[in-house]
Amino acid sequence: MSTDTGFRDELPGVDRLLTLSDGVVAIAITLLVLQLNVPEPAKLTDPASASELATQLGKGADSLISYVISFYVIAQFWLVHHRVFRRITGQREGLAWWNFAFLFTITIMPFTSNLVGKFSANPLAVDIFAVNLLLAILATHLTVTYGHRKNLLTAESPREMQVAQARAAASAFVIVLSIGIAWVNTGAAKYCWLLLAVAPQVADRWSARRPA
Repeated sequence: MSTDTGFRDELPGVDRLLTLSDGVVAIAITLLVLQLNVPEPAKLTDPASASELATQLGKGADSLISYVISFYVIAQFWLVHHRVFRRITGQREGLAWWNFAFLFTITIMPFTSNLVGKFSANPLAVDIFAVNLLLAILATHLTVTYGHRKNLLTAESPREMQVAQARAAASAFVIVLSIGIAWVNTGAAKYCWLLLAVAPQVADRWSARRPA
């Protein structure tokens, strides 16, 4: 048995990394909901009044919007994470550290989401959340890059590589765009994040029209 094989056997397997990642993502999604607050009955003149309750719930609309966006974003990152790790054939310590870098961006998201929910009109709060998203994309990309350099990934066609790169670039473009727009209109910047739902499809169509 080679030294490299023996060293690899001493490291946690990919299954353990996936189990850890799934648990961290599940906890992060659970923590997101803590930013949603139920109105206190004492704040209502008449707790039985539907209109008063609706008014109080409306005051938490920004927190609800940031929760929905954050939930969707984390779910998308989890799907991408699994697509990446399905192609991994081996594991090294460096891969685990890049995975931890990705998990760091996910665990801090409940904080940045709560921040933008409470300071929805503040461009700095919006940009902090956007940078959080950008770092998550970067961590995912660097994990893949590390896997390629260490020959830990299954071979993929030039077309598949092109599509993956286009998807990452499209998502990053949307986030960078929102960072700039936030200083002009924070509401428009947050609506930009909705484009993350269609950016991969646009990237796929763009890639399909280009030669591999």
